[in-house]
Amino acid sequence: MEDVGGLLVPAARAFVDSQQPPLPGTGAPGIRWLAAQLEDFVDRDTDGGDDDRFVEGAGALLGLLLIHHLGGRTRERDGCHRVQLGRFGWFDPFGTIQEALDAEDPRNCLSEYLSVAEREAAEDGPVSRVVRVFADTLVHERPDLDIESQFELTVDLNNGASVDLARLERVARDQDDDAATDAARRIISMLPGTNMQEETPWNEAATRLLPRLVSEKFLTSLPSEQALYVDAIGHDVHLALQLRYGTRARYVRCTEVDSWALERAAARQQAIENLAAKSRSLRLERVTPEILRVRQGDGLDGARLVLPDLAARLAQLDPGTWVAAVPHRDVLLLAPGQSLDELSRRAEDAAQRAPHPVSAAIFAITPQGPRPLRR
Repeated sequence: MEDVGGLLVPAARAFVDSQQPPLPGTGAPGIRWLAAQLEDFVDRDTDGGDDDRFVEGAGALLGLLLIHHLGGRTRERDGCHRVQLGRFGWFDPFGTIQEALDAEDPRNCLSEYLSVAEREAAEDGPVSRVVRVFADTLVHERPDLDIESQFELTVDLNNGASVDLARLERVARDQDDDAATDAARRIISMLPGTNMQEETPWNEAATRLLPRLVSEKFLTSLPSEQALYVDAIGHDVHLALQLRYGTRARYVRCTEVDSWALERAAARQQAIENLAAKSRSLRLERVTPEILRVRQGDGLDGARLVLPDLAARLAQLDPGTWVAAVPHRDVLLLAPGQSLDELSRRAEDAAQRAPHPVSAAIFAITPQGPRPLRR
């Protein structure tokens, strides 16, 4: 199950190996075995570390059992691991195990969550029903748009727009599909369209502007009327601009930048300055002994490749040469120059798995900005 289970597989394997035999099967026997482990663990005298390890291992096993039973795969974004079930269904196996451990009746609690998982796979769960209604309404209201990817209640469209459906979920929670469809129609009406393209004046755009790295493949997939502002970074990587409005974001078109009556480079510079203001404290997470990952978790990590002071910050850790890769939009990988091969392998793997791949290309980090490395 490694292709669909990803990092759940080694975590589940370690968990199963640490428990008493007999080992679990799949389907109902596997769930019964897991429920027995839950009840046994609740009766133990454990500390916080033991609890965390159990939740990680049992959650990974639960995720694999559901994938095997219902179909789906594991997904990750900003460090959050979830299981995608069916077309639009999502499930948090780790949260489920934690809830079961805290419940008066762990076995019954687990059973209730399994019912939710089956509803998610059938497109009638708390998440899948909402996204299904949105997708069906999108087909009728905006046939030029399609859902490119999804993570729980966040859907990314093929025109670059990202939509948070949390508000629609609140409407749909206690109402029928007709009411949910009306709410979805209102959300879709606010999306940028080919006939009613949004334009934001510069005095409003200046504080909302942010950079976003995109691939050549993404740009060529856009319809001709979606001529986005882009600057080449190197290899197949380009810098685009986005305007963020709370949970919604949209890309900026060339015509819109030109309407601001300022040099295009000034708009790019403003976006980078806004990103720098959000990056005063840069959180670096060690992936391996040699490779670091920027982990701000705000959907802008990949774009931090263009931070003006990135080279200076990294020089404080190691004065030597640093190299970087942006395998997808939420990940910036960094490594000393001598770890170039390891970084390249990890970037290739991450780009292949990513829902929004950017590039496995390698860049040298210099005081003048990222410089593409030829291999």
